[in-house]
Amino acid sequence: MTHRSQIIIIIWALVFMVIYGLTLWQLLHMWPPPSASWSAEQVAEFYRENSLDIRIGAMVASWCSAFMIPFSAVVAVQMRRLEKGLPVWTYLHFAGGITMSMFLVLPPIFFGVAAYTPERSPDVTQLMHEFGLLTLVTTDQYYIFMMISIAVISLTTRDELTAFPRWLGYYTLWAALAFEVGALAFIPKSGPFSWNGLMVFWMPISVFGSWVIVTCIVMMRAIKAQQRAEESRSEVPVQGLQAAV
Repeated sequence: MTHRSQIIIIIWALVFMVIYGLTLWQLLHMWPPPSASWSAEQVAEFYRENSLDIRIGAMVASWCSAFMIPFSAVVAVQMRRLEKGLPVWTYLHFAGGITMSMFLVLPPIFFGVAAYTPERSPDVTQLMHEFGLLTLVTTDQYYIFMMISIAVISLTTRDELTAFPRWLGYYTLWAALAFEVGALAFIPKSGPFSWNGLMVFWMPISVFGSWVIVTCIVMMRAIKAQQRAEESRSEVPVQGLQAAV
């Protein structure tokens, strides 16, 4: 049951991540985001034209945007299996995964608030819009703890049934570095480092999605292998008892 529960929770996280991405794209209209150079009037017009879509998107996101919590729970279980003594890297990963999920939850709320009263002052709508997008692309503070922990376990432990092979550690380190570029969105309003640019939006969001999917696939394979190993070990005493009888 433990192995099956872990796989169910991983699938749960993956399904919610896909729904979240589709919501950003089709309902919130933030994939890609509008230009950071828009005036307050342009931003207000955007929210007036898409008010219903964005409010529905905020509602859908309120159901699925915390998908990193189940993901981090299973990663922590798998890390604890490998870490000896006090599991500090496991704790660090779980804390990072829980806290970073807030910065996936908050942006749709800000977008929903901006669309909730589209006739308000354009300056207020623009403020909520900027809160939402800058929260989405610049909040690198917690990702690093979650990802470095996985990298450390991948690169320092050895186990035939590990969910964290060595190559995943290097991949995770590269993904962590890709995320750190996001904070640069506070500086420019156009170009590759703006909030809808190649380096700040497209690269991190692509890396994040692929990293989560790859990590989930590797973990599910490892969990199934762990289950088969435990089942084979439990069959040995039974076979020995039958032979004795």
